[in-house]
Amino acid sequence: MTPAIAIRRSNPDDDLPERSSVVPIAFEDIKSERVRTVYEAWLRWRGARPMPTRNEIALRDIGNAAANISLVYVMPQEADYEFRGCGDSLIQAYGVNFQGKRMSDVLNFATRHGPILKASYDMICAMRRPYAFRGIVGRDAPKARFVWFETCYFPLGPSPDEVDHIMNAAVYGPRGGSWAD
Repeated sequence: MTPAIAIRRSNPDDDLPERSSVVPIAFEDIKSERVRTVYEAWLRWRGARPMPTRNEIALRDIGNAAANISLVYVMPQEADYEFRGCGDSLIQAYGVNFQGKRMSDVLNFATRHGPILKASYDMICAMRRPYAFRGIVGRDAPKARFVWFETCYFPLGPSPDEVDHIMNAAVYGPRGGSWAD
């Protein structure tokens, strides 16, 4: 007679830290193929300039990674941003389509994540250069639909001193699921 083998099925949330965290990462440390694809395309679109214009980005150049893109219009007079495009990855991660909404709307919807997102956009406008981050969502955010993410923010603008759009590429690891990288 063979001994019974106990199979332990763990809850993915058991491995989560207590507190969520986000850290900046170097572009060469980007692990997500889709985020890296967008970063490399952004570099080609900008050429020798600090950033490309909105009209120079071509989503056809990034294939499936287009699903991981959001695009916001910068509204400096109102200290706000308007979502002009929202990829499927973002919609899956947050369970809502922000397209056509303003950051001020998002702040009301996502009281925890909204201020962090706005601060990221504000930083891109002030610094006028791209930034990459990686984060883990801990037990302190039990309603989050994802447990980790990797994201890059890219400035777009008509001159080195003006950001009029921000493109974001992000990949999310869902709670217990398997969204595309």
